[in-house]
Amino acid sequence: MNYLVIYPGRFHPFHLGHKASYDYLTKKYGENSVYVATSAVQDPLTSPFSYADKVKMITKLGIEPNHVVQVKNPYQATEIVNSFSEEERANTVLIFAVSEKDMLEGSARFRFDPKKNGEPSYLQPMLANSKKLQPMTKHGYVAITPTVNFKVKGQDADSASAIRKLYRDGNDNDRNQIIADLYGAPDPEIKDIFDQRLGVNQSEEAVIYGKEAVFAGDNPVSVMREHKLARIQENIQWLKSKIKTVKDGQDYIDERKTRKK
Repeated sequence: MNYLVIYPGRFHPFHLGHKASYDYLTKKYGENSVYVATSAVQDPLTSPFSYADKVKMITKLGIEPNHVVQVKNPYQATEIVNSFSEEERANTVLIFAVSEKDMLEGSARFRFDPKKNGEPSYLQPMLANSKKLQPMTKHGYVAITPTVNFKVKGQDADSASAIRKLYRDGNDNDRNQIIADLYGAPDPEIKDIFDQRLGVNQSEEAVIYGKEAVFAGDNPVSVMREHKLARIQENIQWLKSKIKTVKDGQDYIDERKTRKK
């Protein structure tokens, strides 16, 4: 029997702790059997990283890009499951592998309640005896990966939101250390992704009593003004292009009217 092991998650960000779980799964089930499933859903506060950002993080940690799959719902991963033929499905065990924390938080993601007709649900908790596992045509299984504890800037990295807050609240030296703790070494490319997505060292606009306020960051107010001016210029160029498009369309209409006369 073959295995299809899906390691699902939002991964904002993906880091060494996740890589340790991935390595555990590849050692147990084989490197060619394990896939990271994540979505492209973004939210500035809770899900700041794009799918491309996460792929860069994942591949920086040594996971091959062809084992990272964009899916709509990581905890169903139908894009991966449905890519298997009926013959393959009949000879493959499907396993969703999650941390204990995700399992506790994900009661709505994985339901083991019997069906209305009394039959067992499709998804089942992982069985201790692998010889009793059924192929994915009959059941899928949910396994819990071992807990991996590691520290970020001297603190337990027990949640993605805590990591993001540490990064936003730190100075530049702190952030370099956080990147090194998350990825094993300083990495300018990954740090740049964090800076952009978490709004670090980017100029922001604010008005207090009619005056520009110094934004939260290391840049001077002059940079904030330059940034504001650049955005105004971009808007002007965009408006000019729209006006030209409308004008060209009107000229075309006028030309056709002239020809008809």
